[in-house]
Amino acid sequence: MLRWALCACCLLAVSSALPYGLEVGETGVAFTPNGADAPLIKSLRYAAKDEKGVAFETTSATLTEGGEITFALSGPAAAEATVSAKLTRLRRGFRLDWSIKYTGPAREWNVWSSGFSHEFGGTVRDARTQPVTKWVKPTGEHEWEVPGDTLYPDTECQLREVFFDDAVLVMVADAYDPDWIYGNNLKRTPFARCVPPKERPSEKTYSITYLVTTADDLAPASLAAEAAGRPGALSVATDRVGNLFEPGEPIAFECRVSNCTDEPQALTYSLVAHDYAGKVLLQQTDTVELDPGAGTTLRHSLGPQPRGIIFLDAKLSWPGGEKISRTTLGILPDREPGGVRPDSPFGMAAIIANPGAYPDHFDKPTVLGQMQRIGVRWIRGGWFPLKKDVTAEDEKRVRETVDLLNAHGILPHVQLGAGVPKPEELDAFKQKVATCVERFKWVSPYIEIGNELNYSAKPAEYVTGMLQPIHEIMREVHPEGKVMTMGFGGVGQSWLNGFVAAGGMELSDVLSVHPGCHPRAPEFWEGWRGWVFRPQMLDACKAAREHGVREVWITEAYAPTAPSRSQVDLRTSADYLVRNYVCSIGLGVRVNEWYQFQDGVWFGQRQRPGDIEYNFGIVYADLTPKPAYIAYATMTQQLEGARYQGRIDLGDDELYGVRFLRDGEPVDVLWSYREKHETDLGWWPPEKFKDDSRRPGEPWQERWSEPVSIEFAAGAPVTITDIMGNAREVAPENATVTLQLTGSPVYVQGLEQTGLLPRFWQDIP
Repeated sequence: MLRWALCACCLLAVSSALPYGLEVGETGVAFTPNGADAPLIKSLRYAAKDEKGVAFETTSATLTEGGEITFALSGPAAAEATVSAKLTRLRRGFRLDWSIKYTGPAREWNVWSSGFSHEFGGTVRDARTQPVTKWVKPTGEHEWEVPGDTLYPDTECQLREVFFDDAVLVMVADAYDPDWIYGNNLKRTPFARCVPPKERPSEKTYSITYLVTTADDLAPASLAAEAAGRPGALSVATDRVGNLFEPGEPIAFECRVSNCTDEPQALTYSLVAHDYAGKVLLQQTDTVELDPGAGTTLRHSLGPQPRGIIFLDAKLSWPGGEKISRTTLGILPDREPGGVRPDSPFGMAAIIANPGAYPDHFDKPTVLGQMQRIGVRWIRGGWFPLKKDVTAEDEKRVRETVDLLNAHGILPHVQLGAGVPKPEELDAFKQKVATCVERFKWVSPYIEIGNELNYSAKPAEYVTGMLQPIHEIMREVHPEGKVMTMGFGGVGQSWLNGFVAAGGMELSDVLSVHPGCHPRAPEFWEGWRGWVFRPQMLDACKAAREHGVREVWITEAYAPTAPSRSQVDLRTSADYLVRNYVCSIGLGVRVNEWYQFQDGVWFGQRQRPGDIEYNFGIVYADLTPKPAYIAYATMTQQLEGARYQGRIDLGDDELYGVRFLRDGEPVDVLWSYREKHETDLGWWPPEKFKDDSRRPGEPWQERWSEPVSIEFAAGAPVTITDIMGNAREVAPENATVTLQLTGSPVYVQGLEQTGLLPRFWQDIP
């Protein structure tokens, strides 16, 4: 199945004339498609509801010659509100740009029941939904943007497709609602949430477009283009989920150019492709002449490519405007599952794959397949329910999920959501824990309950009110299991000391931590113990070592790529991922679970650039790769099964050489921290930092420009592998090789034995 990854379109001049069969009157708005015998939408109304019920709702409607629809209102707040909509005619339907104004006293609006209600004229047979991504060139329009930075993805609209017997109604909403058909519940299709403005007086705007089409004419780019009133659409697609190819395999893709108007169009499209090193692999421009509503597919090939990532930009141009979009292609070997590897430190902290609840999600086999390909061996998740009464159906679902994980060579680490129970809730909490652990102890030895409770509870409250009862239950019903602390949200020294003093270490088999540090590098240290990886991990590992806790897990580590001046760029994120893992292993961390695999959050797999929570993935929301995805695959290929030996003494704390043994042969990971990313430099004054944090801009441009030359002893040629997985040989001269270290780690085989430091990092007083 082709998955369309890009769209680019333009503005259409519109008429105030109405489409055939649109009625504005007593029922609000009704719509009958051309040639239909009965309305497809019999009625469209809006209602605003608060805790008491309907505050105001639309009744009849009136249309002006200029295309303005005004609505009569009823309800106790009707005199304090106005509702209107601007009507725009489109080729296959119409667009309504709503304005909802409220001037009355403050109300607590019901966010679940305020919105638009449709009365459909036919029976709904099916429904689907998906977000459509647009790519934005930062101009400084948003305060967090750096002008001139690379393109970033955003959600343009949400397609809500409703299938009837002989037609498909596509409602294209500019507001994304992950709950529109939650649980694939078709009864939810007639309702579109829209909450009135909270401030007063204020105005809420909301746009929704209604297009009638058929089941074989649902190209997302064209639907989004027509909804926005743009004359053309350009999509780029491969036949691979995630656009993943094998090294040396020809890379084929298709461009679909469509005319979204009732007039002939001459549209110009251009393509340019860069590899990770900045080489231009393709540059092409063509003009396509299309009849009204027509489209054409153009096929392209890049030819065989080495490992890495390709950035493919597509541009659609027309007189007076253009639109640019991007997709990425990944080139890396596929991997057979090869069985689970409990000794592996390579994990993921979350998975977004729940189409049963959120239909626009990818399914678990698809997402797990992409994790398997890069060597993920652990996933944190709520793999069984925490509840009093466990059913046979619950157990069936859990077994199916665990079998699916194991089939992909992945082990589950159980993390169950819960807060510290109040005293009166403790007995019920203990009963739920005992029941579920007893029933599901076969799932995993590693069980963690709660998450980042150090933000809401004092150490003694957590230890006595939650960890102690969990410890007692685990020892009784699952003695071979591992009691994990909840993941500390940052390792604050004061909270950690309180946890130790309360006896928390004696109750724990595993110390689970989230050493927050973004956007700082993992090596960063300037004497402050706060939101910095190095001191947090040294404190955590020291406490575990001194109190007999044998395992330390990082259950959330990250380097998010939000397009903000306060975050890191795509290349740096890939470098930090590898550096974070290598530093963690050097400190003795048992497992490091990266947060997270996909952009998005658990309920919304989409792009949202202004919210950092949606930007932690090593792949985009459509599963196409970021550089960190390829870097993760290279790292696991180089280091899985390797044993940490020590940190090579390079005579400078900011130069890193970390030695591993794999199959009896050394593999060294080398990099320099002398050259800092801008977010590791002083953030004051703000004017200095403002537009200086996203260099060099494009992700195919090398950002490290200050390499450090180091000589190493070598009696034979050495092999150097970069983070994309491409290897080259360097021959020694006079029994030495000179390597150039930058902020991007390299894996080197063939260096001779050298001196190792006694500790990866020395403890901080």
